Amino acid sequence: MVWVKSIENNYVNVDSIISITFDSKCNAFVAVVGHRDIRLQHKIYQHKALESFLQGTSPREDDEILEEMILMIEDAKKSGGMPILDFMKILNY
Repeated sequence: MVWVKSIENNYVNVDSIISITFDSKCNAFVAVVGHRDIRLQHKIYQHKALESFLQGTSPREDDEILEEMILMIEDAKKSGGMPILDFMKILNY
């Protein structure tokens, strides 16, 4: 069982995630979970484009980050190696 740690220190089971998308209102990637008529968004990665500009590098595209997240989730499910994915630590390299 693989879990994703949110910015608010909640844990979301990847099997309950309906979609992962970028929410421009909060400038973060969110995991959408839900059951029947209820949908909740958990912020899982805060986009820090300003830091990239200040460091003199170009920020990564949203599609690139999203693809990387999906590949990490799929790899974790296959291998069973990393039961908790914290994208704020993994993607801030």
